[in-house]
Amino acid sequence: MTKVCVVHYIGATEKSRSVVASLIADQRDTGASVEVLDIGRWTTISQDLPPTWVARMLGHQAKHQAFGDVVRSLGATIVEPSAPSGSGAQVRDEHRSDVDTAIESELLTYFRVHELPNTRAVTSLRSELHRCALATYWALDALWSAAPPDAVFIPNGRTSRQKAARRVAEHYGIPVTLYENGRARPNSYYAGSTQPHDRLASQAEIDPLTKRLSRKEIEVLAKEWLSLRMAPTGGTNNFSGLWQAGPLETSSDRKTAVFFASSFDEFLAFGPMWTIDSWAHQFEAFDLMMSILEKSGVDLVLRLHPNLGSKSRRYFLREIRDVKTLAANHPTLKVYWHNDSVNSYDLITRADYVIVERSTIGVEASMLGKPVWVTQASQWDLIADIRQVLEPSGVTAELLKPWSPDPHPAQKFAAYWMIQERPLRYSWESWSSWNPDRPPLRMKAAALAVRNPWRHRLQLLALEWAKWRNSTFTTP
Repeated sequence: MTKVCVVHYIGATEKSRSVVASLIADQRDTGASVEVLDIGRWTTISQDLPPTWVARMLGHQAKHQAFGDVVRSLGATIVEPSAPSGSGAQVRDEHRSDVDTAIESELLTYFRVHELPNTRAVTSLRSELHRCALATYWALDALWSAAPPDAVFIPNGRTSRQKAARRVAEHYGIPVTLYENGRARPNSYYAGSTQPHDRLASQAEIDPLTKRLSRKEIEVLAKEWLSLRMAPTGGTNNFSGLWQAGPLETSSDRKTAVFFASSFDEFLAFGPMWTIDSWAHQFEAFDLMMSILEKSGVDLVLRLHPNLGSKSRRYFLREIRDVKTLAANHPTLKVYWHNDSVNSYDLITRADYVIVERSTIGVEASMLGKPVWVTQASQWDLIADIRQVLEPSGVTAELLKPWSPDPHPAQKFAAYWMIQERPLRYSWESWSSWNPDRPPLRMKAAALAVRNPWRHRLQLLALEWAKWRNSTFTTP
């Protein structure tokens, strides 16, 4: 019988309990024996449900025991590895750089900054992440050196404990599959050989994985993917439900260029493959391109990313300042702010040119037959029929001439995502009486009762305060 190990900890993915339970069920259906390796003891910042008594006091249920009950009902076992003596030693030399880079990536993700400041909070969290990564590395090393499984499933593969687990498995020649929340279908999970944020490896495998599909099958999958992105409810784009269809200001005899700003800070943590441009910020690129286009009589439209309001106050104010500067440089620019209800897909329909930093809406526009220019690295920039503009010297009138793109490469990208996802068998209702993705206010407050360092609880409060302050923004 095939033995499968699933590395798991609460918060490893957004829907970690549902994803792992579904993954176990699917593996058990193949006849495999499944062992869940719970490395939660080395969690630095917990994203678990609040204590049962706190939830009950607020009129809800937090079913902490339900996950273990489900795992056992599926015929799987749960093991909590212990760090062996000497686990404070460094990881193997060939793995040290990868683990250290993963720790820096986690820090950038957590603090949401361009560069990590030399502060006590950063130093303390870096030290704790390092300790937990080492413990995870040597605990799994002790297990797999003695009895290697036939296959290992690891969440995502980017952060330090995930990276440590992957490198140990690879050291012993154990096949690794990475799992994550679904990206293309609602209520699904991804399982594949490529780390989801590895833009080079993922694009390299698009052709091999889609070659068994006919052109028509690829087109059908792409249309389904796009319809799920556009759906106002029950789809995969959380922002579509905030938008309304309606008439747009148009000049019938003029062409229109629509610029889509991105929510870019999270990509800073994904490594060098995501920093291939030489722009100081996304609006520097937009400014140069607008200057050329407006000389040709093209109408200019800017759409800010709807996620802007959820950012830190510093990030939010910097973006607002930069947009106002851009608007001052281009007085005819029509700005649709992050809280505007205009439908971004209506803007694509209107556009003769689509310019994005790296937003997914760029590949959607390419599928719809629009010429797309991208100013930074994206998950689809090497497969779709688009133009890259990565440095000021690349901005020329010749480069900005529209063309008739082939939508098929972008469709292959969507099909690639679609065929790698599997349906979830469990939902949030299996673990709690409220949806953690859309918690009521009192359950947001209950997150402060989760056992975490006080600095993290203060950060949660600061983020909610920033969101509230950002929500008071009114259009200039």
